[in-house]
Amino acid sequence: MSGHILPSHGLVRGAAPATRRVPSGRGTGPGWLAALLRMARAVEERRTLASLDDRMLADIGINRLEAERESARSPWDVRQRG
Repeated sequence: MSGHILPSHGLVRGAAPATRRVPSGRGTGPGWLAALLRMARAVEERRTLASLDDRMLADIGINRLEAERESARSPWDVRQRG
């Protein structure tokens, strides 16, 4: 043994990552973490949308102007799906 201490936070090869629940607060809906994740997902999806060519945009039923408008929106400008 080399005397090294193995980290307990899941960075060991083959170890399952530890999951911790972050409380959302009482009565506050999905919480700040869920909102932050929703914003990050929106940013990534908007970057992907901006990178599509006109043929791909036509395949999903939008045009270049609509894609540019959507990709220019602020990260916090997201609507929660109902």
